[in-house]
Amino acid sequence: MALNRRDTLRLFGAGAVAITGAPALIGCSSDGGSSDVGNEGKELAAFPTYVPLVGPTPDLPGDDQGVQNAYLRYPSDIKPAGFSAPGDGSTVTATVITYGVPPTPVEQNKFHQAINAALGIKLELQVIPAANFKEKMATMMAGNELPDIMMFGAGEVLPREEQFIASACADISEYISGDAVKAYPGLANIPAYAWKGLGRIGGRLYGIPVERPVFGGSLMLNRTAVEKVGAKPDWDKQGFIDAMKGVTGGRKYGLGLAMAPSIDYYAGGLGAGNVWDVGTDGKFTTAYGSQQFKDTLVMLQQMFKDGTVYPDGASTSATDMKTVFNNQTVAAYRDGWGGYSTQVLAIAKDKWTLDFGLPFAGGNSWGSLGRFGYTVFKKADPKRIQMLLGVANFLAAPFGTTEWELINYGVEGTHFTRSDDGTPTPTDLWTNSENTTNLPIKYISSAPLVLHYSGFPDATERVYEWEKKVAPITIPDPSNGIRSQTWTENGAALQKTLTDAWMGIIFRGEDISTYDAVIAKWGTDGGTKAAEEFAAEYAASQ
Repeated sequence: MALNRRDTLRLFGAGAVAITGAPALIGCSSDGGSSDVGNEGKELAAFPTYVPLVGPTPDLPGDDQGVQNAYLRYPSDIKPAGFSAPGDGSTVTATVITYGVPPTPVEQNKFHQAINAALGIKLELQVIPAANFKEKMATMMAGNELPDIMMFGAGEVLPREEQFIASACADISEYISGDAVKAYPGLANIPAYAWKGLGRIGGRLYGIPVERPVFGGSLMLNRTAVEKVGAKPDWDKQGFIDAMKGVTGGRKYGLGLAMAPSIDYYAGGLGAGNVWDVGTDGKFTTAYGSQQFKDTLVMLQQMFKDGTVYPDGASTSATDMKTVFNNQTVAAYRDGWGGYSTQVLAIAKDKWTLDFGLPFAGGNSWGSLGRFGYTVFKKADPKRIQMLLGVANFLAAPFGTTEWELINYGVEGTHFTRSDDGTPTPTDLWTNSENTTNLPIKYISSAPLVLHYSGFPDATERVYEWEKKVAPITIPDPSNGIRSQTWTENGAALQKTLTDAWMGIIFRGEDISTYDAVIAKWGTDGGTKAAEEFAAEYAASQ
């Protein structure tokens, strides 16, 4: 992926801004049969046709299994994608998540002004801090008036989210279903897995996915440290355990497990399914109750007992575990796939090799949702909906085009200059204030990510080779893109039941025999009903 400004500027937790000047927002009603958002028994709108729109020729080409196009250097042949300004000069309001600080007012913000000019609109971006996103979005859904564009997702599933969208938002099926999407080449360039992962609501298409690669959580690895103790890249379970034991000593540890641990990398390595298993009869059962998953818990519990796991992990957040890894206190920890770009910058000066750990031999890798979030539109007349789709299309201009460069680097001479090889170098204005972290238009719509770590061609090539090996064994979550009202309403609580149990087994030494009772309770509390609902929707979507 290209380094985004959030990664480059290191603004995690740098501040927050509440919605300001936002109108009151409309609540979800039950009119129009919107309470029925399932796809069972419905006529299904076709997903958009995939029409690749590639900018400069990649140094290392991607493939149809999800391997990304890779660029070892910033392209020298930047050309326009040919997208004209889609707007009609009107004001467009949009609500998105933010990980930055409040943007300066548009009258003083040259980046915002340039985006408005390129889009042909007056964009009023209403940003919600990540820490308050779920709460603020729920408030928005319960109000009386909507912005034109709304972003959902970002790791949060809101109660009755699909019902709200079906009731209050525009059905865009006629504009993007099948070949109709070809009128919007930037949107047609979004891969099929992102659309399918977003799925339908009541058989219809409502959203535009903000694409992310098929690869899910990965093991961030200090390759230099583990090679010193003889670890091979193509390790098995025992090779992994031995490597973590080998690098442990003094105040250094093999593995960093954070509080509420994500253990998908280890479970996939031992062959567990991705969240759910689907039988030949179409029945859903939780992969968290499988023997492979229990074996994962036992393995991690024993590693903690043996002292090869960071001892304070149960009270260390996932964000703080990055720091523990960066200062080489631990040699490995699980992070999201996109965390690599952050870590490349963090460890560059320390002269050790950052790598992804391959899944254990014979195991699998759990796939991602295929999106960070998604965008929906307030109901409006067809002409305005088409204009808003044009805005999303422009913002999805592919990597290496002048449109993409404006969106990601700003205005040349103001927000960036070029190095001798043509690579954009941010100015202080961009670094300190006017950028896509503080004006996060990339969460309205964006191009599919590519592999490009500016200034680190070796890192780009390393991740590309990892993707080539992992893509064939990456398995999807079968519930991705289908609907379960029980899971929408109770999924967070059900997941916490499991996470608390994992913490007890791994960090507090609770016996694995207690886990069957946890799974039984999980089923009684809604897991079994959710499985039935997913099974019905899964059958309807095939």
